[in-house]
Amino acid sequence: MTRRHVFAVTGSVAAIALVLVALSTRPAAQAPQLTAKYFSSYARAHRVILSRGGAVVATLDIPVGVYLSVYSSQPPVRTAQEGRVEFHGNVEIRTRPRNEIDRATESTNAEENMARAPLVLAAQDVDVVSETIIP
Repeated sequence: MTRRHVFAVTGSVAAIALVLVALSTRPAAQAPQLTAKYFSSYARAHRVILSRGGAVVATLDIPVGVYLSVYSSQPPVRTAQEGRVEFHGNVEIRTRPRNEIDRATESTNAEENMARAPLVLAAQDVDVVSETIIP
């Protein structure tokens, strides 16, 4: 083989190896930048309602077995209603299935675990209500 062919084959093999490594490693989500934090257990289901200006933008039903965390630019407001927490301003909502957390190798720190959440929903200037659903 000529030098040109050897270089092309070597470059192709290196590129394929790089793609396979990139595909096999799961990227971690970035740690939240917002200061107010709320964590909820996987033991209860939750309904999370996002609204802006009084109009509902989205509703998320978080099933039992999924951790929920909400980060906000303002402290959460605990209402008189049991299991209901409100957030206002800039918000990040994260969910992570319990079965994805490897108890043998991962930290027991909720913030560290939720930094690796596969779902991160960020919104600005919204109102968010998290309600615990009790069957």
